[in-house]
Amino acid sequence: MLKPYLKIACALSFACAADAHCAINVGIIAPLAGEYQAVGQELVSGVRTAVDEINNQGGLKGKKINLVLVDDQCDDRIAVSTAQMMAVNASERDKMSLVIGPYCSNSLQKIAAVYAKAGILQIIPTSASSSIKSENHKGLVKMVGYKTRQAGDFFNFYQEHFPDRKVALIYDRNNKDVVDVAAELQKLFTDSGKAAAFQSYNFQNYDDDYDRIAEDVLKDGNKITYILGKSKRVARMAKTLRSEREDFVLFVNKYQAQKDYRDTLGKKAEGTFVVALPSLKDSPDFAETLVKLRLLGVEPEGLSVYGYSAVQLWKELVEKADSFKYDHLAETLAENKFDTGWGEMMFNNGDPSNSVGYGIYQIKNGEYAQVY
Repeated sequence: MLKPYLKIACALSFACAADAHCAINVGIIAPLAGEYQAVGQELVSGVRTAVDEINNQGGLKGKKINLVLVDDQCDDRIAVSTAQMMAVNASERDKMSLVIGPYCSNSLQKIAAVYAKAGILQIIPTSASSSIKSENHKGLVKMVGYKTRQAGDFFNFYQEHFPDRKVALIYDRNNKDVVDVAAELQKLFTDSGKAAAFQSYNFQNYDDDYDRIAEDVLKDGNKITYILGKSKRVARMAKTLRSEREDFVLFVNKYQAQKDYRDTLGKKAEGTFVVALPSLKDSPDFAETLVKLRLLGVEPEGLSVYGYSAVQLWKELVEKADSFKYDHLAETLAENKFDTGWGEMMFNNGDPSNSVGYGIYQIKNGEYAQVY
């Protein structure tokens, strides 16, 4: 469905048909292959639906949208190179009006600076890296907030359901976003007087010896674990713990526990708690958008609603600014409320006035059931 898509080597070839002024370029940077492929496909599906809708209605301000897909493979080097190559395309035919993404954002600070300098609006449709908090790029929109939000939502669920149990955080210290979440969790437990109930372990200290990690986690009296890292690591660690104790309570991040998780654990995946951005299907604020999508013959799945909403936010911004120009868009963004699909909000230095909270799901009979 998503192919053929443009690889990074083709990122400079933005076709616009015969008339060089006929289209406005919108790029989406997402993983379209590898372990995060499903995430990328969901995002692109939503973006493509929104772009097709605009084009079928005659375009935006009379211009059709030319969608450019770039597979960054969740590789920071490719994401940075993509930004640098897009930045040098200054002609009206080739210039990007909007970039959506990237999804993987360890290098977001560097990437955002490149787009801002080039005058390219950037919308992060899913949770953004907290590395960008200290930066102020007027054309950067962090549509749902920051990845560290998951720490608070996990902690609140823990407080309500498992307040007397010890928690082990097993994480990848080489992933900055994961480290930020780990630090936020440590702070939450400490500030609430529960420092003794929280202990962290990282894969690198154990040289990825899953048996040894499991041995220490169990020896230290932990009953719950939140595992954060690459998909294969998360899956193997979860399987090792469940093999030692079938009743061990597992938490994982949905976007780090992809197909590998189900394939590796099989029936042992049952009962796993999964932290994820909500599908929004049950949100009253999303009802109008949901009806609209279903009339288009689209049943939004996973992150597709965020890809769709990112394009709709940009469309509303362009219409209010009556311009595609970066400075006009940035000024309008700072002065107006916008319909994100899940409610109206302002953006202060690109931060939403209301961030989207993570939901807690549980794998039951092979399906995700929301429990919080």
